[in-house]
Amino acid sequence: MAGNNEKQSLVGLIFSAPVLLGLVGVGCMVYGVAEGFKVMQFFFGVCIVLGSVGLHFIRKKDWDAHWKEMEQVREAHEKRMTEEVEKKK
Repeated sequence: MAGNNEKQSLVGLIFSAPVLLGLVGVGCMVYGVAEGFKVMQFFFGVCIVLGSVGLHFIRKKDWDAHWKEMEQVREAHEKRMTEEVEKKK
């Protein structure tokens, strides 16, 4: 069973959105070079590859922890602002 789960995760990793987008980007770059260095095809390929790398890092980030931290910062700011308003009174 464990081997089956590992296979599924590997297959899922191979066919994930960032990997497929990266392959499309590499394909665009190869096509651009193969057709006499078409600059626009190569440029779009580079943009797609950079976008897929960015997507990988965005999906990797722990967003729940990020939003929890942002909520704590907001609450601390609101507390500080209410204390300043009370001091002025």
